[in-house]
Formats: sequence, structure tokens, C-alpha cells
Amino acid sequence: MGKVCLTFYGGVEGEVGGNQILLQDDKTKILIDFGYNFSRWRNYFSFPLTQPKGVSDYFKVKLIPQELREPGKDFVKRDIEACFVTHAHGDHYGALCGLAPPKEGGPKVFLGEAADKIITARITGKKRKTPELTRITQLDTRTFRTGRPIKMDNIEVVPWHVDHSLPGAYAFLIHTTEGLVVYTGDFRLHGTFGRRMRKHFWHAALEAGEAKALICEATSICDTVSTLTEKDVERHMENCVKECGGLVIVNTSICDIDRIKTVCRVARKTGRIPIASESFTTVLNALKDDKKLEPPRVGKDVLEYEKEQEKAKRRQSAYILLTTFYREKEIIEMEPTTGSVFILSSSEPFEEESEIEFERLKNWLELFGVPIYHVHSSGHALPMDLRRVVRALMPRKMFPVHTSNPHTFERFLADILKEKEIEYVTPERGVKYEVCG
Repeated sequence: MGKVCLTFYGGVEGEVGGNQILLQDDKTKILIDFGYNFSRWRNYFSFPLTQPKGVSDYFKVKLIPQELREPGKDFVKRDIEACFVTHAHGDHYGALCGLAPPKEGGPKVFLGEAADKIITARITGKKRKTPELTRITQLDTRTFRTGRPIKMDNIEVVPWHVDHSLPGAYAFLIHTTEGLVVYTGDFRLHGTFGRRMRKHFWHAALEAGEAKALICEATSICDTVSTLTEKDVERHMENCVKECGGLVIVNTSICDIDRIKTVCRVARKTGRIPIASESFTTVLNALKDDKKLEPPRVGKDVLEYEKEQEKAKRRQSAYILLTTFYREKEIIEMEPTTGSVFILSSSEPFEEESEIEFERLKNWLELFGVPIYHVHSSGHALPMDLRRVVRALMPRKMFPVHTSNPHTFERFLADILKEKEIEYVTPERGVKYEVCG
């Protein structure tokens, strides 16, 4: 095998999410993202009754591969020097619990400042803390910033900020002894932040030299693509709210600060009050001191649902209720009045378990007579933007990840691959691939 190798343990073979990538340069080993796939988790566990008893269950059901296990231990091999996390979505960090703690010689974990705050807030904010969540809080974490290199023996990692559906997301420019490896992480070009960026990660990569390998997400391939920008979402949402005579319910991610800002702007324009459950306010409070991000302020821009519930139930036409993950609890408690609307401002469910949850939510909305509008801007790069990045970088090799159909992605890029003589490699789980050769 070559001196510099990539091994993919997750986020491949049709998995959207659960990225786990091992990069080895001679004796230097690092992990690039270490999440778990939600579908695989749901094949064995359910919240709150059947949850993992500990990290050993992660190895048992292959949320973390046995090949990475330290013999006789419930953690990953200690010869891995570091783990670099692109952003704070569970499918990119959820398996961190499998890393050895510092007292056992575990690796350093590098991530962005906002990601660190979000992960810490989500874990410490949970009423029921499982052993594996506690393990994550005990790791040796270090934060990084755009453009500042991190050296690990033969490998140097330069994080570069990207736009995604939550703050603190990064791509990585990884310098090895055989050249540059570029990892996109999850990114988009049509978001609010992305449009303001002076330099994108591929511009920085081009300045760094030829890309020997590109590891590229392709979530939007084989998905129904919406071309809405965040401005479009705001305009459509405002129109919905203006016509609504009852409660407005907006379903979105608790970490999507751009979308929560959009809801707050719409609320101001339409004279409504945004209220959100503890899951939202925990994240907002964790990020409240971020001067660049300037998230909505709890108690001022967004009120706490738990405190405002009774008043909001009596005066529903004055409020916008934020909910998440097809959750019906607050909706049942509020009992929406005639003329209320539900705005699905997140991705539609794409797996069976989520579809079941969504069907249950729809049943409650039908019972209350509440119609559903889908107003959303994706957190992932559109297909034509993916072509743009590949054409710009012209890597010698390309590895697709985080996509349900890597073969369709290959056909979509066929002309560029041929023109630029790019070797397209569809990774198989646990197989070593040379960066050069």
C-alpha cells in the first residue's frame, strides 16, 4: 500500500451521514469526523426505552467498527493521534464517545469554537445523561479557527469555514507527505453566510497546490432539490404568516441559527412573538456571546415556551411556535385554533423511522385542522455547485461520501472526470485507498 492512505468506515455505501474517515501518513493516524449513521442507530435502539448501555454497544452493532477497537477495551485504538470534527451534527461527532479518554492516552479532538459550544450545550442540557454522552464531555478538546494550521507529525490540517445549516462548520485542507487532501465536510454555497465569504475553501486549496485527493459530500444527489435561498425562505414564510389567523408553528433544527433568525425577522414584520422550547433556548444561550454570529437573545428575541405557554395558548394569533424533529408535544399542548398553519422548515423525512414520526405528527395536525407548508433551504450544496467545486479543484482522485447514490454522482460528473482525468473511487467500508498511485 502507499505511504498515505484513506480508510472509510462510515458515510459510504449509500449512507447519508455517519462519516468516519481514517487518514494514515506513515505512522501518523488521524480521524476525520467521527459520527454515526442515524438509520443504523435506529435499527437497534429507540429513544427513550432502548438506548445503548454504553460504548460497548456501539461496537456491538457496528456504529463504531471493530477494526478500530483497542483489544480488550471499550474505546478506539490509542495509536490515533487526533480527531478533527467538521461540525456539530451528530452524524459527524456522535461516535466521539468511542475515543479513549485522556487518562487512557486518548487523542486530541479538534473542532470549531461554535461547534464546541453547541455539543457541550446539547449534552449538558439533557436531563438524562447516558454514559456515552458523559464520555464526550471528558475528551481533550481543542478549538480552531479558519486558516490556522494544526500540525500532527507528518500531517498538517488547515480548517476553512464553510456555510452549512448550523454555525461553526468547516472544510479541511490536509497536507500530507504525498500532497494535499481536501475534505469538504457538509457545505452549501446558497446560504446566507456563504454568500458573504471572501474566500471559499477551494480557493484556499488552489493556492495551496494541486489536490491529490478530494473527499466530497453529495447529499443532494438523488434528492429532490429546492433552489430556495434563506431570503426566499423569509419571503415565503412571511406570506404564510400574514395570511394566518391562528397559531403559526415552524418546525426546524435547534442548531439552525440562520433559520431561527429568519423566524425572528418574520415575527417582527408580522407583529408576532417567537416562542421556543428548552432544546432551542439551550443552544441559543450557549452561543449568546458570539459577536460575529449574534444569535437571537432568549427572553428578548425569543421567549421560553415553558414560561409563555398558557398566555400563548389564549392568544395564539400573536405567536410563532418553534418546534423540532417532527415533534408533536407542544402542538398537542397548545391545541391550535382554527386558521393555524404548520411550516415545515427542515428536510422532509427520507428514512422509514422518520416517516413514521412524521405521519404521527401529520395525524395530530389533521385532527386540529392545520395545513402543512414546506418552506426550506437545504444545508447541502446543490448538484450544479458540486460540479463547480470539482471542476475548480481538478483533484487526481475523488472519493464521494454522505450520499445515497455515489454511482449517480459519478455519472453526473462524467464529462468533468473525463476532461480533467480525475479518478473517481467509490469507497467501500474498511478498505484502504492510496492517496497517490
